[in-house]
Amino acid sequence: MEPVIDRRAAQLAVLAFCLLPFAFCQAQQGINPPASEAETSDALMITGRSTGGSILLRWAPGSPAVWRRCNEVGYMVVRHTMMRNNQLLSWEERSVAVPLSGEPIMPWKTEAQWVPLMARDSFAAIAAQALLGEDFELQVPKESVGGLVNRATEENNRFAFGMFAADHSYQAARALGLAWEDKEVKPNETYLYRVFPARAFTVGADTVRIGDQGQPIPLEYRTAIDTGFFSISPKDKFPLPKILEVEADFGNKMATVSWNKNRFAQFYVSYRVERSSDGQIWESLHDRPLITLDRPGAPTDFMFMTDSLPMNNKPYFYRVSGRTVFDDFGPPSDPVQGMGIDPLPEFYPYVVSVLESEQGGFIVGWEFNPGDEDKILGFKLFRSNTDLGRYEPVSGDLLLPPFQRAFTDESPLPVNYYRVSAFDVYNREMSSFSALAQLNDETPPAAPKNVRGAILKDGATVITWDANTEPDLAGYRVYVANHPNDEFSQITSVPVKSNHFIDTVSLNTLNKELYVQVIALDYRQNSSDFSKTGILLRPDTIAPAPPAFSNLSADAAGVHLEWANSQSLDVLRHELLRRPQGAAQWETVTALPFVPGERRSSYSDTTGTIGKDYEYQIVAVDNSDLRGASQTVEARRLDNFIRPAVSALTTEADRRNKWVLLAWKHRDLSAIRLFEVYRAEGEGPLNRYRTYTPQNIVEQPAAGTNKKQASAKQHSFSVQDSAVQMNKSYRYAVRAIYNDGGMSPLSEAVLIKY
Repeated sequence: MEPVIDRRAAQLAVLAFCLLPFAFCQAQQGINPPASEAETSDALMITGRSTGGSILLRWAPGSPAVWRRCNEVGYMVVRHTMMRNNQLLSWEERSVAVPLSGEPIMPWKTEAQWVPLMARDSFAAIAAQALLGEDFELQVPKESVGGLVNRATEENNRFAFGMFAADHSYQAARALGLAWEDKEVKPNETYLYRVFPARAFTVGADTVRIGDQGQPIPLEYRTAIDTGFFSISPKDKFPLPKILEVEADFGNKMATVSWNKNRFAQFYVSYRVERSSDGQIWESLHDRPLITLDRPGAPTDFMFMTDSLPMNNKPYFYRVSGRTVFDDFGPPSDPVQGMGIDPLPEFYPYVVSVLESEQGGFIVGWEFNPGDEDKILGFKLFRSNTDLGRYEPVSGDLLLPPFQRAFTDESPLPVNYYRVSAFDVYNREMSSFSALAQLNDETPPAAPKNVRGAILKDGATVITWDANTEPDLAGYRVYVANHPNDEFSQITSVPVKSNHFIDTVSLNTLNKELYVQVIALDYRQNSSDFSKTGILLRPDTIAPAPPAFSNLSADAAGVHLEWANSQSLDVLRHELLRRPQGAAQWETVTALPFVPGERRSSYSDTTGTIGKDYEYQIVAVDNSDLRGASQTVEARRLDNFIRPAVSALTTEADRRNKWVLLAWKHRDLSAIRLFEVYRAEGEGPLNRYRTYTPQNIVEQPAAGTNKKQASAKQHSFSVQDSAVQMNKSYRYAVRAIYNDGGMSPLSEAVLIKY
């Protein structure tokens, strides 16, 4: 009798042809696959699900080699109680490992164990063949996906199909020794499950060889298969997520359903797509798990399935649900609906003629395949004034009948682009190519009005004008000149569509105005008259011609300057600047308004300090605040060392005390070094008589007078001359000697008889 497992090989081949893409994708998609194969190829992975009263566990090896080794020795699954009543247990209690089975969990090794399960579970046949079959060669076409898998190693094939069967049948997973149900659980506890090979495998991490033929001696060992960990509580019973981003695109008797698979990769290993014609009764579109195959290096977030529809123009509904490694399905997605649509007609309308009618309109004629008239609802005629512009319907809101082949546009534009479109029952538009038609026109547009603009400081020029209103306006041309009597030059290479133009002009010219004219053109190239000339002022960027000093003199009264004025026409004033020699900052001495026709100006600076050197400059300032400066000249106010004289000299005879009292006044106390008193007897010559220090003879201000009041008045000085004789006449005069060496003139002599 032929072994049952071999008889199932044909069934396996059929299943494999439908499911093989999974072998290249990920055999353990539902076991929380790690990010890197290099990190987990020698590891076990485990996950779980709470049913409320028990914990369903699933685990899987990370590579064919790990699977082969664990099939030999089995798996050990132990449980640690980590928490109770939401409280972390002590280390002693947490460290106790409770085995879930007394013996290692082994895959079924005999045909008798597998036969009952294979009879009711097709995935069990795949699992049994992968585990116990004598060979794993699939009889499929070489060009198919199965043919590609056949060229892979047999061990990889067995591993991939075995894990696939375990992911889609929990019973097959238990038969492969990859699942267990822990019923000894309590709802108030949290557990940590560990899965590891029943017997540890070790390999030499480093070896030494004695001689050329000697045996390698391991120096260090490491564990070859890492333990898998998973924590869960019986109360951790969470609902599975609903598939999102489900869409359906409909075509001719077909629909393509798509959804985001990457968002649910940690929950589902395959999918089921269902269809309904009424939204109530659903049928699955396939009896095998639906999986996807990503191109290497070009993964996609979405999964697609194409379905053939029984008929068009009938609504159909689709929904998607995911399948877990515990052999159950999550909730179905929200349904999406649509219906198949008939293909477009093979023939589109096309314009064959555009003729001018006697009333001045256009009769537009077109052709369309009569055999496709039953596939459309009718036509519309569209019009635009440019080929690439927006087309507006001219045949009305209602469709023209499918048999109609002409329509008259009674109010055409000067320039018309016509397009005919056919519409089907799905409101799909099938348009013809456009056709141009123009009315005979010899009337030019009106001349543009209100030409204006501005020229910026960098030469950028904006010219604008009022827009024309003619419907057949093609554009404008702009002309400029530097003088109204010059020939205007065109600065637009092509007609501009808008009522403004931006250009750049030169500012390095003495012409302050730019003159602008504009003409309008229609589509027949009829030109309007020139507009009235607009005048744009250039910004002043040229400084005025500098003035020049022509004469310079100085005396004790001040510095006298003469200069030739700037000859620029836009000068507003001349500013005389002065600064101490060597200083950086100029000060304005005076600003003289410019008088047209006045070629020379002069000014005397009497405010400078005597004997101090100054630099002078004359600057011409124009109406744009541009400045033209002369060369710098140097001068100083001359010093004649003559200083102010004393005032109010008086004499008084005091015959009781036998002296003559002299008194005078002078404003500057600190600048005086000495006062010289001159005396003469009778009409004799005045001779220097005595000298006095100002501080010794000054009269102090009266009590109650503040310093500000005292300094505002002249200081009073007085001296006594006791060397006088009775019955003689004396004349007195006073001179001030200054600290800087200057001196005042002698005061007028005062006569007194003693």
